[in-house]
Amino acid sequence: MVTLADEFETHPVTITERCYELQSDGHVRQISGGVYVITDDGRAYLETLSE
Repeated sequence: MVTLADEFETHPVTITERCYELQSDGHVRQISGGVYVITDDGRAYLETLSE
């Protein structure tokens, strides 16, 4: 999470909170520790953002 937080210039807790929100919404799934994968619903959501 620290590397991602550095990339977005934010606090690691902020990244963790966003990951929890994305998981609650069904857009990502945690597979271990701080590792997440995007779900099919998450991919579909991303497609709506790029339209």
